[in-house]
Amino acid sequence: MRTKHIGRSVRALGASVAVVALAVTGCSSGAAGGAAGAGSSSPTASGTTSPTASAAAAGTTVSAPAPSPSETCFDTSMVGDTTVSGYLARLPGTARIIDPGLFMRLDGLHLDTRTDERPCRPVAVTITRFSVRLAHTGTVPGSQFSFSYTPLDSVEVAVGPANGVAAGSVPPATSHCTGVLSVVHLGEAVREAELPAKFTMVTPNPPPTAPYDQNVTVPGDRIVTAGLALPADAASC
Repeated sequence: MRTKHIGRSVRALGASVAVVALAVTGCSSGAAGGAAGAGSSSPTASGTTSPTASAAAAGTTVSAPAPSPSETCFDTSMVGDTTVSGYLARLPGTARIIDPGLFMRLDGLHLDTRTDERPCRPVAVTITRFSVRLAHTGTVPGSQFSFSYTPLDSVEVAVGPANGVAAGSVPPATSHCTGVLSVVHLGEAVREAELPAKFTMVTPNPPPTAPYDQNVTVPGDRIVTAGLALPADAASC
């Protein structure tokens, strides 16, 4: 399941403050003198009103921060093992989509896929390893081999979310005419009976002087990928 994480925008609104006008009214005072028998009045003196003070503070708006860039990833916690193994097996390579994004090499299990294809969190996978004794079956040297398998061990490693080599995934060393098959899978252990009787191989040209590796196919819904580490003398076995 693909999940999209988007940053939230926060808007702060300013508030307007009103200042209430105050009026100050003066008091009036007067003096009146009345004479007996004559109606005369003296003018009265009255105070005037003081000026009104008023002000209003204009409201201000704080600009909201720009949303953080969106990030898309695959949420493996929401689906079962078969879906996760299929997702991992179909991951495209970073440089070319026809290349696998998850693969075995002599130095371990590599994740090398596009950012928007990676898992949201580390994914636990199992690597079941077999010692492989090689023998030629084809007419062209180095083209076809039959293999006799001996179980070695199983290890659980974490893949992702960042590209890189999974810790603890380095296969054991090869020896004369003996390679190592590493099968990456989820769910129950891989049995020897599930392994191919032979693989079609291409010997590097020029002939290798050190151990080398090759991706191979092991059938099964829970299988993610498989890699075969071969000795330098594989072609002459």
